[in-house]
Amino acid sequence: MDLVKGKAKRSAKKKEEEQVGPSGQTYTPLENQVLALKEAHKDTLLMIKVGYKYKFFGQDALVAAKELGMYAYEDRNFTAASIPDHRRDIHLKKLLARGYKVGIVEQAETAALKKAGDNRNTVFERKLDKLYTAATYVDDLDSLDETDKYVSPPFLCVVETENANRVTIGMLSVAPSTGDIVWDEFQDDQMRLEFETRLSYTKPAEILVCKTNITKQTDKILTHYTKLASDVRIEPFEAVMSYSDAFSYLCDFYTKQQNAESARAERLLAEVSGLPKQVIVALAHTVSHLAAFGLSNVFADARFFTKFSTQTHMLLTTNTLNNLEIYQNQTDYSSKGTLMSILDQTKTNFGARMLKTWVGRPLTNRQVLQERIDAVEEILESASEKLAHLRQVLKGMPDLAKGLSRIQFTQCTPRELASILAAFKRVGDAVEAVDCADDVGFKSGLLNEIIYTMQGARAPVDELLKITTLKRLASDDKESLWLDQDRYPDLRDHTLALMQLEDEFEDELKSIRKTLRYPSLSWSSIAGDDYLIEVKKADNRPIPDDYILVSRTKFFERYQTPAVRHKIEERSQRQECIASEANKAFKAFLGMIHETHYAVLRDVVTKLATADCLLSLAHVALQPNYVKPTIAADAEGNVLDIVEGRHPIVEALSSDPFVPNSVSMGGQDGRVKIITGPNMGGKSSVVRMVALIAIMAQIGSYVPATGVRMGLLDSVLTRMGASDDILRGRSTFMVEMAETSDILRLATKNSLVILDELGRGTSTFDGMAIAHATLQHLNDATRCKTLFITHYPSIALDLEKRYPQDVQNFHMNYATDTRVTGAKDVTFLYNLVQGLASESFGVECGRLAGLPESILERATVLSCRMREEVVGRMRKNRMRTAAKMVYRLRDDPEELRTYLKGLGDGTMQM
Repeated sequence: MDLVKGKAKRSAKKKEEEQVGPSGQTYTPLENQVLALKEAHKDTLLMIKVGYKYKFFGQDALVAAKELGMYAYEDRNFTAASIPDHRRDIHLKKLLARGYKVGIVEQAETAALKKAGDNRNTVFERKLDKLYTAATYVDDLDSLDETDKYVSPPFLCVVETENANRVTIGMLSVAPSTGDIVWDEFQDDQMRLEFETRLSYTKPAEILVCKTNITKQTDKILTHYTKLASDVRIEPFEAVMSYSDAFSYLCDFYTKQQNAESARAERLLAEVSGLPKQVIVALAHTVSHLAAFGLSNVFADARFFTKFSTQTHMLLTTNTLNNLEIYQNQTDYSSKGTLMSILDQTKTNFGARMLKTWVGRPLTNRQVLQERIDAVEEILESASEKLAHLRQVLKGMPDLAKGLSRIQFTQCTPRELASILAAFKRVGDAVEAVDCADDVGFKSGLLNEIIYTMQGARAPVDELLKITTLKRLASDDKESLWLDQDRYPDLRDHTLALMQLEDEFEDELKSIRKTLRYPSLSWSSIAGDDYLIEVKKADNRPIPDDYILVSRTKFFERYQTPAVRHKIEERSQRQECIASEANKAFKAFLGMIHETHYAVLRDVVTKLATADCLLSLAHVALQPNYVKPTIAADAEGNVLDIVEGRHPIVEALSSDPFVPNSVSMGGQDGRVKIITGPNMGGKSSVVRMVALIAIMAQIGSYVPATGVRMGLLDSVLTRMGASDDILRGRSTFMVEMAETSDILRLATKNSLVILDELGRGTSTFDGMAIAHATLQHLNDATRCKTLFITHYPSIALDLEKRYPQDVQNFHMNYATDTRVTGAKDVTFLYNLVQGLASESFGVECGRLAGLPESILERATVLSCRMREEVVGRMRKNRMRTAAKMVYRLRDDPEELRTYLKGLGDGTMQM
């Protein structure tokens, strides 16, 4: 009895030690594994391999059920949900797209090897194998899930130091799926316009930032950005490294990464040490963070680091990108009806990404721009077969930039590698070998360099195809890839051992035939069981006692001998070893490709992307009435002369012909154009047309006009439309003033500035005063080219009289018909003509918009009354002013006579 009590106490104590879960049952070994994994990875949603499924446990299961539309159920101490293992990547991508960090937990040992080990009776060991976020997931080469070919979600690290009212911000953006790395260090003011512009360009899917060491203004911008794009993930870290700690960390990283190759490590460190201090800090944090994802080797070569803003490119601000609809329209925020959609006729994803960069960063280097324009012209005029071959090569080309990244991270499959090498082989075979770029034969040095670089793909591919073949790679069988089996001796040894084992099976079969006196016996395989001895019951053959019955049916019995059973276990172990060694061998092969050929092949991809962009611009140039822009020399002055220009987007979307307009700014013509005219008359379309044509020209594109001659612009700055910013607590007028302030700060004499109805968000007199002072500053101090839309005619008259050489008034032309009732019908002619508009036709615009006639009639009466009142007050004011002047000049007859004469002929104002 005491023995029973003792056992019960020990059992209760053991149960208490094993811990009881919420269900009242003790945790199983698997559940204890889950608890330990979740404790180690609290911020990660875990997909845990269990048999032939991936399971979610606890809160993760509830998240998966909600996001993936699956059923969550109670399983002992956990809520659980599961997916078949072959559907893992599909569900993984959905979770990543919703902003989750997802970990893949795999079984760290196989069934056969575990069975042969000392821990055969314990639960499978499991550990975190891969970690992903949207920015760190490198998708399959042939994935159909990417809906936007321009997007390769980047990861962004931001650090900053504050000094008075300005901050110095260091940023580093990396897109692991393409290997693109962009860095910048810049100063910013309270409005953080520079930072916001960089966010607009990079569009990161994940942002690494120290939340305890960031200013309120920067934090507001990040909060605003993440609210606009709800799937953006913020990864906070505790403290910012000092510069010395960051540099020390990078020294260790590059030394270890290069496997103690001191010369190369020193070269890399020398290149990295040239980066600004804040960028080095951001780089160290990024390397540290991405190491957990197995992606830190993306920084293996500093040659592929690119500075975000340079003196050779124009940087379009966020407002300009939005107002001119460069990347997304302002209706449904898609790419339809944007400048990008007009210009993009690329054939490859990597070409489309490069063109997006070209569009957002027009050139300001005259030589580089002229080379690009000349290359487009030669493509249009040349009948060279080389260009025909180039077009053919680009058709159906896989995303080679992504492919090289998958090779770099050893995530590429043999089938993908076959596709990549076949594409590079096609590139190399498409061109003839030449000794130097000049021997290619084009007039354009840019085209010569592209064709010359393409031949560089031939040698790496030829070398790699001496090791394996495209056919073997396409089979996706890692165990039989290599032409020389001695290249990977461990794989060879296991393969030979398995072959020997297969021979032993044949020897065993001969022995069994003799034992059973069954000469025609052969091995059978049923339902996954191999090497079965199948005998008919009707034969009544004597079966040895040590034979193991595996299965039986009405007519057959199937056995295995103990020796066969042992050999099957040994075969399973060998097969798993072969699979493991085959994976190691293929990863080593991918590592060799990256180490030896990555730089050459990446250069080929860059040149192919350039070719794709140039061919796309040449395709655009074939549209009716597109013309090659002429880039004026510095000696000719900074002019912008557009003859019969057309809005490229409106013309492409509308079936009606676009009314062309000519605009000439700088040189002999005024730099400032004040544009008035009725609402809906086309003022905004005209100024947008000017800006878009200028941007297209500096991209290197032909433009929709009869002729364009222009000097280089260093920026296009716009303030258009009216909207508040509720998320940042700014009214419509505050937004307007902030944007205008940024323009005044950024504009130079080589800028094009567009201001649309500045000052309308406040009282009439304050608005007029601000508009007048702003335009006067742009003309007097900045001396930039300015297009100024306004409904304040007094400003237009005053500035044109004050600056007749610089300021000119224009209006959008129209025609009117008067009804019997006195109401006017207005017809917009959409052509820009010199002079000030006489009326605004607000009521007539209301009629076109469909306002009730009764309201329009009342509005007409009120408009006339108000106009008479204002005119009367102005007349009284002028009379009062004239009286004061006469009184003041009463003792100076000559001055008084001049003043009165001026009143008479209209040259003097009262």
